[in-house]
Amino acid sequence: MATFDSQKVVNWYHQHGRKHLPWQPISSQKGSKKQANPYHVWLSEIMLQQTQVVKVMEYFDRFISALPTLESLAQADEQTVMALWSGLGYYNRARNLHKAAKQCVELHQGELPQSREALEALSGIGRSTAAAIMSLAFDKPEPIMDGNVKRVFARQFLVKGEPNKASTLKQFWALAEQHANQTDPAAYTQGLMDLGATLCKKSKPDCSRCPIESSCLAKGEDVIADYPEKKKKVKQTTLNLYVRLEACSDDTLSTLQLEQRPSKGIWPKLWFFPLYEVEPKEPPLFVITHKLTHRILQLHVYPQTHTQQNIAIKDSQSKRIQRSELLKYPHPKALTHILNHYDNHHLP
Repeated sequence: MATFDSQKVVNWYHQHGRKHLPWQPISSQKGSKKQANPYHVWLSEIMLQQTQVVKVMEYFDRFISALPTLESLAQADEQTVMALWSGLGYYNRARNLHKAAKQCVELHQGELPQSREALEALSGIGRSTAAAIMSLAFDKPEPIMDGNVKRVFARQFLVKGEPNKASTLKQFWALAEQHANQTDPAAYTQGLMDLGATLCKKSKPDCSRCPIESSCLAKGEDVIADYPEKKKKVKQTTLNLYVRLEACSDDTLSTLQLEQRPSKGIWPKLWFFPLYEVEPKEPPLFVITHKLTHRILQLHVYPQTHTQQNIAIKDSQSKRIQRSELLKYPHPKALTHILNHYDNHHLP
């Protein structure tokens, strides 16, 4: 069995890796290294936490078009930032991104610091994100640890245990530090992530095209399906929400009645349809299921009538807006889910 060779990952990346993602640097002159934009790298890393690349790509360009620099992000108001994030979920990522941009302006002359320790001191940046910025933006040999890398390492070195357990993570980090590539850190980091995303996949991995197949212990012992160990399923609770939907006289939703959610609870400070405090006696217009990480939402959607009362949020900020203006208001994906269902099933 061959030993793991990080240079094989680098060589594979230069030949086969992904090089056209919107946050990656534009090709420069042949033979010279590409210079990444640290702000783009940072934003993409935050967006990619718990979100797939395909989903992030559509949000990244819109975000950069609206807030092209770190300074513009720092100067933006929170509602603008949250509106640009609407639909990506895990909204604390956006709040911390905004805070960290302000910290960069206050402490680092409006730029991302070039040390892992200083990056980790910023809001929302942990060890792996800081290391990814250091390697991808500044070409420093800092080991990273995302889901794709965990899968590659678990199979390469037969790492037992659930990937996110403290004891397992300790093993992963030790391996990452031991096998860091010193000659081309950015290519190695991106190459590891690309291997996990394109070849060393959760199911049906394409081992025959993998540059490090010969050193893969799981492949050698024919136990690839057993690594990494499966995470225990998160116990989900069901929450019923009774949604008040006001249509115009012609039954279209060209305008929307929205309320801003409280600062605590589900979807803090986001805009959503008004809710009933108790289940109305009338039958709902429709019921749809919307899944979150820890919750399954049953959205019971009711047409507004004059007799219905008991609205859940009292003294909240309420607005009637044109539907075309919705992107200006930060809102959860559940709102879009309701609108799409209404459009597909209830328009005249």
